[in-house]
Amino acid sequence: MAPRFSYRYSWLLLFPVAVAFLWFGTRDQQDPLWIRGGLLLQDDTRLIADVPDSLQWLYCQLHQIAYRPGDTTGLHLVNQPAPANIEWKAFRDLTLAARKSQRIVISGVTGTGATKQAKRAANLIAGSSERVLSIDCAPGFDMEYHKKYIGSEDEQDHFVAGELLEFWEKCRQHPERRYVAVVDNFDKINPETFFGATLWEALSSRLVEMETDGVRYTMPDNFHLISVTHLGPGSKIEFNEEHFKRLGNQYVLEPNPRELIAVLEWQYKNGVLDSTKSKALNIRENKRAFVFYFIRINELLKDRFGIGFQMGQGTNLRACYHPDDRVKMKQTVISHLNALKPDKQLRMSDFDDIEYTIRENGLMPRTSFLARQVQFLQDTGYLVEITMVAATALLTAFVGYLVYRRRELLIRRYGEKAKQVFQKFEEQQISADVAARRLVNIKEEVDNLVLKRKLGYTEGLYFMAFVEDKVKRIEFARNVSENFSELFEAFMEDGVLNESEYLKLRQFLQSIRHKIPAETYEQFNENVEKAYSSDRPGK
Repeated sequence: MAPRFSYRYSWLLLFPVAVAFLWFGTRDQQDPLWIRGGLLLQDDTRLIADVPDSLQWLYCQLHQIAYRPGDTTGLHLVNQPAPANIEWKAFRDLTLAARKSQRIVISGVTGTGATKQAKRAANLIAGSSERVLSIDCAPGFDMEYHKKYIGSEDEQDHFVAGELLEFWEKCRQHPERRYVAVVDNFDKINPETFFGATLWEALSSRLVEMETDGVRYTMPDNFHLISVTHLGPGSKIEFNEEHFKRLGNQYVLEPNPRELIAVLEWQYKNGVLDSTKSKALNIRENKRAFVFYFIRINELLKDRFGIGFQMGQGTNLRACYHPDDRVKMKQTVISHLNALKPDKQLRMSDFDDIEYTIRENGLMPRTSFLARQVQFLQDTGYLVEITMVAATALLTAFVGYLVYRRRELLIRRYGEKAKQVFQKFEEQQISADVAARRLVNIKEEVDNLVLKRKLGYTEGLYFMAFVEDKVKRIEFARNVSENFSELFEAFMEDGVLNESEYLKLRQFLQSIRHKIPAETYEQFNENVEKAYSSDRPGK
C-alpha cells in the first residue's frame, strides 16, 4: 500500500521555492558597461602607427591606386605635422565618412581628438598636406575671416577673391586630385558671416556657386570641406539643422576607451609611464576597473548633464590609471564639470555606484528584480500610495492579531474553566446541580464580555454552544442516573435480584455506559453485581 501524503508538512515544499525567489529577487544584475570593458580588453586594439600596411591599403583605396607592400606614404601623411597616437578603427571610420561626403561636420568633446583626426584624415584624403587648407578660427574675427578666405572689395571696389576661393581655383586646375579644407573651431565664429550671405545661401543647394563682380565661383567636385566643432558648452554658435544642411551631416566622435587602452599600453611598452605605478596596468583587474571607470563616468556625465559634458580619452583622466588615483580621478571630473558651469553639481557621493560595481565584480546596485519594482513604482508615483496602503494593512493586521490573541486567550481561559467543572462532575467531586450552576455562571460571564465587545459575537456563540453541550450532558447524565436508580430500587423492593432483573439492569448499564461519568458507571455496576451475588451463596 502506497504511503499517504501528509498535507501537514506540505509547506516544506515551498521553502526551496521561496529561497530561490529571494535569491534571484535580491540579486543585482551585471552592468553591461562592465561586460563591454572586459570585451574591449580582449580585442586586439591598435594605433595607426601599429598598422602601417592597413593604413597604406586605406590610402590606396581612397585614391584608387594599386597597393604596394612596404610603401609608407599613408603613414607619412598621417604623421604630419607630427606623429600621433590615434586608434586605428576610429580613424579609419572617420576618414571613410569624410571621403564619402563632400561636406561633413566632425564634433567631439575635449580630449576626443576631433581636430587631430580631422587634419590627418584630410592629409590622407588629399594625398598631400600641400593640398589641404587649414583654417583655425578664433572668437571675434568673423569678418576678418570672411575677408581673408572668401574675399573683399579693393580700393577700386573690385572683388578680390580670398584664400578659399583661390583654393577652389587650384581644385579646378587639377581635377584628377583631391583638395580638402579643414575649418577648425568653426563654432567659435558665425559660419554665415564667414561665408557671407550669398555663398551661405548657395551652400543649401546641390550646386554651390556664387557670382560677384562678373566672376562666377563654383565649388569643385574634387573639393572636400571638413568643419570641426566642439561638442557641448563653450561654443559661440550652437549648430542646428540649418548649419548641417549647408555644412554637411554631423559626425560625432565619442570618448574612445579603445584608444585609451592602446595609448596606455604603448606608453607602458616605451617606458613613458611612471615606473612606480605602471605595474598596475599588468594586473587585468586594475586595467578593467580603470576602463570601466572611464566608460561609466562618461555615461554618468551624458545622462545627467548632456553629451557635451563628457571627457575624452586624451584628458587628464588618462593619468589616473592606478587604483590609488581614484580620488584624483573624481576630483578631475568635478573640476572639468565645474569649468563648464552646469546647472547641477556633481558630488563625490555620485561615484559610489561606480565603486560598488568595481567592488562587486560588475554588479550594478539596486538592479535586482525587487529593487526594480520599487524603482518603477517610485517613477510612476505609486510608491507612496502603495506604501501607505501596505503600512495601513500591516497595522490593521497587527492590531487585528492582538485583538484576536486577546479574544483567543479569553475563550481559552473560560473554556478551561468549563472543562474543569465538567471534569469534577465526571469524577463525582461535585454534584450535577453544582456543575450545572457553575456552567451557567460561566455562560453569564462570557455573555457580559460579548456585550462589552471584548469578545466577538460569533466567538461568543461558539462558546455558548460549547457550554450548552456540557450542561446538556450533565443534565442527561443526571436523568439517566436517576432512572437507573429508580429501576434498581424497584427491582430490590422484595430484597431479591433475580436473573431476569439482573440481565435487564446489565443491559441498561451497557446502554448508558458512555453517557454517564465512569465513576458513576463503576458504582452502579458494583451495586448490581453485589445485589445479584448476595442471593447466590455458591457464587
